[in-house]
Amino acid sequence: MLENKTSLITGSSQGIGLGIARDFATHGAKVVLTSEHSRSKLSEEAEEVLRLNGTHYLQADLSRDGEAERLVGEAWEKLKTIDVLVNNLGTFREPSFLNLTRGDFDRLMHINVWSAIAVTQAFVRRRIEERRGGRILFTTSLNGTRSEPDHTLYDASKGAINALTRQLAIELAPRGFTTAAVAPGLVETPLTDFGLRSDPEARQAIINQIPVRRIATVADVTRWYAFLASDAASYATGIIIPVDGGLDAQQMATRPTTEKERIIKEGT
Repeated sequence: MLENKTSLITGSSQGIGLGIARDFATHGAKVVLTSEHSRSKLSEEAEEVLRLNGTHYLQADLSRDGEAERLVGEAWEKLKTIDVLVNNLGTFREPSFLNLTRGDFDRLMHINVWSAIAVTQAFVRRRIEERRGGRILFTTSLNGTRSEPDHTLYDASKGAINALTRQLAIELAPRGFTTAAVAPGLVETPLTDFGLRSDPEARQAIINQIPVRRIATVADVTRWYAFLASDAASYATGIIIPVDGGLDAQQMATRPTTEKERIIKEGT
């Protein structure tokens, strides 16, 4: 599905990003993985992906100014060009609203939003120099449209990524670029304690609110990126796809049906 395509995937040493890299490589793409960690600190799972044909690794701390341009330049040298950019890097660690500081804002917004803008700028400029367009994918979240406590900056940052996905679809369409975003619900990754496995009670409380009654695996989510990166999805742009087990379709997971409602519904 992705034969002869090349891709740079940010935040790809674990979790969703690593799953995207595995799927892309499995479908024939040449891929550059990247994270802030040195190669020596990568997991065995990451090393398994890096043993797949056409995969490379570059260390880059995208919280630092100038790293985006360096990363894209070095990835270009590895791959000769980049057809598909996946902006997957992100974090959700922040204090509660009343304890937020300007430093918290700058750190999280830089990682979640500015790094995506900076890497995309470097990608688009190089593709324009080649007189070619490209595909830009983003990892957003259900939190971009729905909210939860103690995620003020994270939710705001994912709302910004949703807006960026739509805006760049319009801004860059005349130059041959298309965009799309995947918005997962809760996914079993290291960042989420593999779906709160260390807290079975909290995990079950979440499962009870998901219509399909299970937490997403990485594979549930990453298959969408492979499709969106393929030529089969080339006409779709500015779209945000929830992959959440039905959470976004649901109004109130725990609202009970009253006796009056039951009588009206059943006609008794």
